[in-house]
Amino acid sequence: MTCFVKAIFKSIKDIILNFMGTDFKDNIFFIAKTILFWFFAFLFYDVFRRMGLSQEDGVVLLREPLSRTENLELTLILSFVTGFIYSLIEFGFENQLLKRRGLGVRLLIKTISYFLLINIVVILAIEQLNRFLTVPLEYSYTQLITNGAVHSFIIYFITCSLLFTFFRIVNEKFGKGVLRDMLLGKYRNPRIEKKIFMFVDLKSSTMLAEKMGYIKYSSLIQQCFYDLNEVVRKYDGQIYQYVGDEAVIFWDFDKGIQKNRCIECFFAFRNKLHLKSGFYKKKFQLLPEFKAGIHGGDLIVTEVGVAKKEIAYHGDVINTTARIQEQCSSFEKELLISGSIYNELKFNGVHSCINLGEVLLKGKQKPIEIYTVKEN
Repeated sequence: MTCFVKAIFKSIKDIILNFMGTDFKDNIFFIAKTILFWFFAFLFYDVFRRMGLSQEDGVVLLREPLSRTENLELTLILSFVTGFIYSLIEFGFENQLLKRRGLGVRLLIKTISYFLLINIVVILAIEQLNRFLTVPLEYSYTQLITNGAVHSFIIYFITCSLLFTFFRIVNEKFGKGVLRDMLLGKYRNPRIEKKIFMFVDLKSSTMLAEKMGYIKYSSLIQQCFYDLNEVVRKYDGQIYQYVGDEAVIFWDFDKGIQKNRCIECFFAFRNKLHLKSGFYKKKFQLLPEFKAGIHGGDLIVTEVGVAKKEIAYHGDVINTTARIQEQCSSFEKELLISGSIYNELKFNGVHSCINLGEVLLKGKQKPIEIYTVKEN
């Protein structure tokens, strides 16, 4: 529980410290979405109550009905408090301090957290109801936890929490919007979309695996990808897949070009590793270094699989990006981009580019222009 409390305070601290940054905007947007989710959840609960739930034996809570305005005010208050606290709990579990804990420990802490939240919501609901009622409700805690209306509310709250968690897990597993696209059948038939891909690969991976041993090496990759995920999310990218010590990231073309997100993401990841150099050197006796290749264009997007469905990307863009990344070793550079991406980006002095000329990539019939990018 101490870890959870520390994680919560760290989340609040991060929001404050990143007041004008990407973290703050993302956190505020998540809080707003969570509050909106609980607003509609409580609104639907009121609809169910009016449809006859309050007429069931043991579920009668109100001695007098509330007006629509009073119901709306009550719903707004409950959804704001619930959504805000719920967001803090979720932020706490995004913290690396808790992510490194076992699933059982995290599940136990989360269960306790939600139990406390339910208690807060029920007590707050009673207090707010008493503002509108002529005869205030007076319940002891024992009476509350044995009341049928409270039982129905708790069951409804748990159901909504599971639904909220389900959508979060799906987004984390498959990427933002993938579940929606699958439900709508967007990619049931192959379609052409314009994307930017970045292949990120650990330098000297084979040598490191042999030197460290595969258990410790796997732990290193795991930690690096934890840090990569945090950075990718800040730059509106999505993880397509992991292949050994390589991660494949993509953006919608316009979003990846905007504010140079596709290259900023790589340097933000590199800088994050450098900021955590003390941790990596202490635990793994090294500072991991990555190389990356970036390319973009039209490709085919479609839904594949039956038992395990996923959105797949097919086309020359992916093969070319992989080949560009392989050239990092030949040129001894950490980031290479294709000429087509270079022509779309707007450099403002933060980065400098050098034209490495045209390179005939493996499996290609025509050479492709390649640039190296570095931070000034």
